[in-house]
Amino acid sequence: MSYVETSVLKNSTIMLLYSERSEINMSPDYQRMGGVWTPEKRRLLIDSILNDYDLPKIYFHALNPEEVAETGFRFSVIDGRQRLEAIWGFMDGEFTLGEDFEYQRDAHVDLSGLSYEDIAKLYPKIRVKFDSFVLPIVTVSIEGDDIDLIEDMFSRLNEAVPLNAAEKRNAIGGDLVKAIAETSQHPFFAKKVKFKNSRFQHREASARFLLIEESLTTSKQIIDTKKVYLDGLARKYRSGSKRRVQQLKTNVRQVLDQMVSEFTNGDELLLAQGILVVYYLIFRAAIRNGEQSKVTRRRLLNFRKKLTENREAATKNYERASFDLLEFDRLNQQGTNDASSIKERVRILSEFLNVKTEKI
Repeated sequence: MSYVETSVLKNSTIMLLYSERSEINMSPDYQRMGGVWTPEKRRLLIDSILNDYDLPKIYFHALNPEEVAETGFRFSVIDGRQRLEAIWGFMDGEFTLGEDFEYQRDAHVDLSGLSYEDIAKLYPKIRVKFDSFVLPIVTVSIEGDDIDLIEDMFSRLNEAVPLNAAEKRNAIGGDLVKAIAETSQHPFFAKKVKFKNSRFQHREASARFLLIEESLTTSKQIIDTKKVYLDGLARKYRSGSKRRVQQLKTNVRQVLDQMVSEFTNGDELLLAQGILVVYYLIFRAAIRNGEQSKVTRRRLLNFRKKLTENREAATKNYERASFDLLEFDRLNQQGTNDASSIKERVRILSEFLNVKTEKI
């Protein structure tokens, strides 16, 4: 039987942790994405430290000797990544104190707008005080081999700040989740899509592509790309199927390589996630049928223009407008993850492009 044991980490000063940060894994599989705090929130944390406020506990997973030898990490962050990144970011000069900062110990000391280096030069004692601040860190160790207890703790600690679907799925861990993360690093996401990635949006889209590949290669049909099915895929291929997961990832990358060659950086055509699976299936079919020349950015722009013209025509004379194009518009705004919506939009776009698609 596995169980959790906790203890307080001794000598956990800011400077000691900063000097040993290479031994702390900030991105274990269950972690949410870093770097999403606003500048104001980061400054508030530094304000709290300089003014001696209590901070919420930070939780570290204390790795066993075998894991330390394999990874080089002594700890993995369960909860507190954003706080640590804010502290280290301040020390690295990424941001300064706010212009309205007040040092409560001495109103005559003006630290407003200063950087960490500024404080070190102008007020060295305050810098030492900051460096010596003890962060409230609790280490967690697992007695037994059930690592799920760590992931469960992560989810519980973050209930006060609800995780989105992609972050919850990331906490599942395993081979498929790793494949999702790796696929989300493809240049298609890094350069071409226009939507943000502040909370794993790229991973959400990557998961849908992998699900599409899995459903088409096993049943020749696509299923809804909703949370329940994405989570189910992550659990199905959590372990024991590395070869299968690798093949799915390879299939997706082949399609994304073709998509990268057509779209521009920060492409307006890739502004929303809802259309991505449709584009993916069109490119996938074109590759399989040797019709790549029919799927170009210019022709996709022409299709979007046709949608706009048809929409305007419908306001003047509904009966003369194309029902298919109106339906594409409607489906592109609602129920974009329904299999029926995906199939219908693929049909309409493939007919416009004159691209053969397999029955899905």
